[in-house]
Amino acid sequence: MANCNGCLKENIDGFCSACETKLFDRSKVPGQLEFNWNDIQDRIMGQPAGFSISGVQPKGFVGRDKNNLLAPNRDIESMYIIKPFLDSRKTLFIDSPANEHLTMTMAEQLFNISTAKCGFMKFANGEPAYLTRRFDRDKEGNILRQEDFVSVLNAAPGTNDHGLYKYNSFTYEDVGNRLNPTDQISFIRILIFNFLTGNGDVHLKNLSLLESVDGDMLLSPSYDLMNTKLHINDPKIAMNLFKEMERTKQNLLTATYDYKIGDFIKLGKRIGVRDRILLSIEKEFSTAKADMLLIVDKSFLSDVGKRKYKEVVELHYNQLFRP
Repeated sequence: MANCNGCLKENIDGFCSACETKLFDRSKVPGQLEFNWNDIQDRIMGQPAGFSISGVQPKGFVGRDKNNLLAPNRDIESMYIIKPFLDSRKTLFIDSPANEHLTMTMAEQLFNISTAKCGFMKFANGEPAYLTRRFDRDKEGNILRQEDFVSVLNAAPGTNDHGLYKYNSFTYEDVGNRLNPTDQISFIRILIFNFLTGNGDVHLKNLSLLESVDGDMLLSPSYDLMNTKLHINDPKIAMNLFKEMERTKQNLLTATYDYKIGDFIKLGKRIGVRDRILLSIEKEFSTAKADMLLIVDKSFLSDVGKRKYKEVVELHYNQLFRP
């Protein structure tokens, strides 16, 4: 028996009942789709960009047919985004759907980080796919207002910028200062988690505000979480932590900054998170390594992918928490 395609619960073939409820409103959806990537009409192909996973990752929009199964072509607004594996020039390219599914699942299960609901699936031809339910739609398919931090901070590309403005126009401190106190706590936890899991692509477009039912703009569920180092030569962190711009995207691969947990605690203090809360966050993450490595073994990654993923976690833990 395999593990659940949603939560990775053991001895589940396909999706467990809880994941069917979260992802498909209780509908029975098999783990293998009845169509392939090329059957999806509404597709967006990634643009070549050596410094960004999101820049090269294709995605498609998937709807529901009358019997509530997923369908490649839709007459109503899509509730799902689906991603195939990366192109074959990337390292461990076929592991990318399992990588994103694992990282998103780990964030929610181990650290109670709000994430877009997701699942690991296979196309009809057996190729792996990552499926996520859109959080910018309500259950009736109505659009909810979402604004990423390129828009929130009015970041603008420069001449021949090649997309770097998403990384170096502003800092995580700038982002944190635009959040309410509760979201600021969540934000520090998200940053630490992404550092430990090797996500070097958390730029301004991968951080968003989402309109609540009361009309407030709150930090959206996390999305596009993955260990980017499995696939590209990526830095340990995407943006500068502090307004002093201690590092930039242009020189990250040659001039690294040796982050420690104290840097994230310092950032938390700067944006107004209380000391006792930051100490609790530090303790939570400092004792979580064994659980993180364990859930990697439950994932749909290849054996090589599992080993590489755990190596990144070990490396980043040693950097962050060593005396």
